[in-house]
Amino acid sequence: MTTTGVVWDQRYLLHNMGSWHPESPQRLQAIRRVLEECPVGKKVVRLEPRLATPEEIALIHDFDYVKKIEKTSGHEVRLDPDTSTSPESWEAARLAAGGLLESVDAVMGGKFSNAFAFVRPPGHHAERARAMGFCLFNNVAIAAEYAIRKKNCRRIAIIDYDVHHGNGTQHAFYADASVFYMSVHQHPFYPGTGDAGETGSGEGIGCT
Repeated sequence: MTTTGVVWDQRYLLHNMGSWHPESPQRLQAIRRVLEECPVGKKVVRLEPRLATPEEIALIHDFDYVKKIEKTSGHEVRLDPDTSTSPESWEAARLAAGGLLESVDAVMGGKFSNAFAFVRPPGHHAERARAMGFCLFNNVAIAAEYAIRKKNCRRIAIIDYDVHHGNGTQHAFYADASVFYMSVHQHPFYPGTGDAGETGSGEGIGCT
């Protein structure tokens, strides 16, 4: 029997870049309402996230950058024109990455057949040492690298569908043949990357 784990935590709602901002806590609240009201919601099991450690986040991000985001804890800090922190963002960001790590552990350990992590802040624009496009840490990239290093995975596919290209995820694995990255997006929308000719480099040629 297929069992789906769903990552959710009330603390994801505490990351708040302002009532005007399109990356709003209401996005998760809307999904949660669907799960509560529709029959599919009765078939999933809550998967509780954990806090990713700074060392786990540094599987993808520069450690100095991780410490920079840690220092925003308790503060509102503008990181780029579209991206900022609220006092609780550091904890929420660790939980977002940790939610995906917990999903990897649960699925690879046989607890669930698959998992759906609806977490925030989102991640696919976050670069190795830079927040951008509403994203602080690249949650999916961290989870993929964790699966490679901790679970001995050798072939991973990341399928990214969004009107915007996932530049951070692509750059994390552009020269890595163990990760196949496919993005479906509208080009040349923000952030301007993701041209059809971008197919990888070095050992990763053909894997993007």
